Amino acid sequence: MPGVTRAHPVLGALTSGPFSYASKDITILNVDVDQDFDGSVEATIALTNTIQRYGNILVQGASHDSGTQMDVILEGDFAGSDYVSADGTVTGTIGAALVEDIINLGTIDGVNFAGGTVAVAIRTNLVTA
Repeated sequence: MPGVTRAHPVLGALTSGPFSYASKDITILNVDVDQDFDGSVEATIALTNTIQRYGNILVQGASHDSGTQMDVILEGDFAGSDYVSADGTVTGTIGAALVEDIINLGTIDGVNFAGGTVAVAIRTNLVTA
């Protein structure tokens, strides 16, 4: 039977925290579109594809807060302020560029992404239901 290759250190070998077992940098984003997109597969796909423009989604949480928010874990460190929206009108943090991209989705399957106050925040912790 093949053995398992351990990619992370044995817990006993660590002497101080915080403990992290991600092999790469990750960024947790909370995306609040202020519109209920939960009932539309097309709108959810469009939102996911827009987020993926900036990096690989490792984990996508279910929508929450009455179907208006989604948490995603992206591969990579998204610090900095040199991100550019798809239409080139916004240069700033990943949150600022992503907000512009989401607003520019317009209306998809009855969900008006430009109809509310869109916000994107980098989270420092993972919140579960």
